[in-house]
Amino acid sequence: MSNTPLPAQLNERPRSDDGLRRSTHLYLAVGMALLIGLLVASYMQASAGLDALKEFGLMNQRADHLDRLSQLLVEAQSSVRGYALTREPAYFNAYKSVRPKIHDTLEIIKRDEQGGAQAGTVEQLVKRAENLAARMELTARHVEGGIALDTNWFAQDSLAMDAYRQQQATMKVALLTRNLQNVKQSTNGFENARLSAIVLAGASLLLLMLVVSQQQKKQDLREKIHRMLAQENERLEYEVRSRTEELTNLATYLTTVRETEKLDLAREMHDELGALLTAAKLDADWIERKLPSDAQALVAQRLVRLRQSLSSGITLKRRITNNLRPALLYDLGLIEALKALIEEFRQGEEKIDVVVALPESEPELSEDVSLSLFRIVQEAFTNIRKYAQARHVRVSLHVTAETIELEVEDDGVGFDPASPKLARHGLAGIKHRVFTHGGQLDIRSAPDAGVTIRVTLPA
Repeated sequence: MSNTPLPAQLNERPRSDDGLRRSTHLYLAVGMALLIGLLVASYMQASAGLDALKEFGLMNQRADHLDRLSQLLVEAQSSVRGYALTREPAYFNAYKSVRPKIHDTLEIIKRDEQGGAQAGTVEQLVKRAENLAARMELTARHVEGGIALDTNWFAQDSLAMDAYRQQQATMKVALLTRNLQNVKQSTNGFENARLSAIVLAGASLLLLMLVVSQQQKKQDLREKIHRMLAQENERLEYEVRSRTEELTNLATYLTTVRETEKLDLAREMHDELGALLTAAKLDADWIERKLPSDAQALVAQRLVRLRQSLSSGITLKRRITNNLRPALLYDLGLIEALKALIEEFRQGEEKIDVVVALPESEPELSEDVSLSLFRIVQEAFTNIRKYAQARHVRVSLHVTAETIELEVEDDGVGFDPASPKLARHGLAGIKHRVFTHGGQLDIRSAPDAGVTIRVTLPA
């Protein structure tokens, strides 16, 4: 029996063992490489997710600071205006308490964006906010010093606040866009990691377990992001509702104060100034009767001019009083007051044809609703006279058991409702009066297409 094959078998077994060992080492090396690759990929994806969350938190924090600054500026402006209107110390004290908070919030915003991508924009916004705060401080000092401020001063305050809000809104949009990009980037990374995990899961059971664990982590992180987004959306919605309610209450209060001041001023003019002018006219008539004939001839022209001036003064007083407090509205009702207002509008410097469709009988409306309808038509006529260049106007009022429908339409030059340069103060007043009564406002217009204002109130 030959022994020559034995060395070959012995030599072959070590070669097989070496090959198996090499294969095992190769598999172990591949498995370790796959494991390390999975761990590295998992770590990178987790780090990217955490970085995205940190960036998300920072963006939200910056947005909160911007919202806080806007809220403080609105509170300061409201306090200063309240102090200017009422001279109540409570408003001034409220303003003094808000003033340092504005400064602290500005410093925080500066630190937030120091060296950031939006440093230039933030610097512009901070300067605009500082100018607003300085103007409020100047207003408070003027009022405290007894310096009278006209409506143009407060109108400029409103324009400055609107400009600040627009720039602040632009910054918030940029922050939200960056947040969405971070979330999208993180989500894309997690999706890529999941695909890699599926491929690696086929290599070994251990890798499959690691993939499942990593997938669970990603799922938890995704749910955490969704929870954070849901909480942030709820918080933002609550703040929007809260601030809208505050602004609505403030606008209602200012409208009520304005109407009360008009009523008091009209009463003073009617009682005091009217009595003085009437007494002066009677005295002029008495003087004319008591003067001798020769003296009458000398002053007859002056007396005629005096009586004409007094009559003009009485007429002017009556017109101003009617504008402040429409007597026909309170004495004869809404329909007669609207007829008088329409007739006065027809007799203006520019002749405008007005088509009227009013109820024949006086509807049963509350005093507040009647006053709001009258003021809406009055404001619409003012806008038409100033801007519309119209030749024909249509006014209609239809009252049913459920609704009150008012419509004012003109064939003027119209406007673009989406234009940011549009002066919206008159339209804002109309909108607030409508919403105060729980109604709906529909304003339709386009360049060279006229304007239609449709108001619907609950009866």
